[in-house]
Amino acid sequence: MVTLAHLFTNLGQGMDAEAEGTAQVLLQKAGEANNFIREDAEMALSHMVLCVSPSRSMAALINTGLKHRCAAVRASAAQHLGVLAEAVGSSRLLSGRKEMTDRFVHAISCFALDSAQEVRWTHARDTLALLSSHPNIIKMVEKFAPKRDQNSIKDIIKKYQCR
Repeated sequence: MVTLAHLFTNLGQGMDAEAEGTAQVLLQKAGEANNFIREDAEMALSHMVLCVSPSRSMAALINTGLKHRCAAVRASAAQHLGVLAEAVGSSRLLSGRKEMTDRFVHAISCFALDSAQEVRWTHARDTLALLSSHPNIIKMVEKFAPKRDQNSIKDIIKKYQCR
C-alpha cells in the first residue's frame, strides 16, 4: 500500500488507468479492523485522490464505496470524496459538467443521509458544508440528488448557509 502511494505520487495521472482497481482493493482494506492496514490504505487513497485526475478518482471512490455494505468502507469513500472536494474546489465540482457534477452531488447526497453516523456526520456533511457556499448548490441538488432525498439535503445545506 505504501508502494501504491509512491506510485500515485510519482506517476500522477499516469496511474489513471489503475485508479479503479486499486481503489476497490484499498477501500476494502480501509474497512478492516487492523489499524496499521487501515492507516496505510487511507494514506494510499489520499495520494490517489490528490494525484490522479479528479474524474477518475471520483469514479473509483463512488463505484466501490457508495453502495458497499460495510460502513467503514462507505466512511472512507465519503472522507476521500471530501478530500477531493477540497482539492478541486466547489466551483469546479459544481461547474455543471454532467459526468462530474451529477455523480458527485448524487453520491455526497446519499452519504449525507447514510444509516451510519460516521459516514453522515464526520465526512459527508462536512463536504456539504464546504459546498454550501457555492451559489448554485441548491439548483444542483434539485437537478442531481435523488428525488426522495432532495428536501433533506436542501435543509442540511440551508443550515450551513445560515452559519
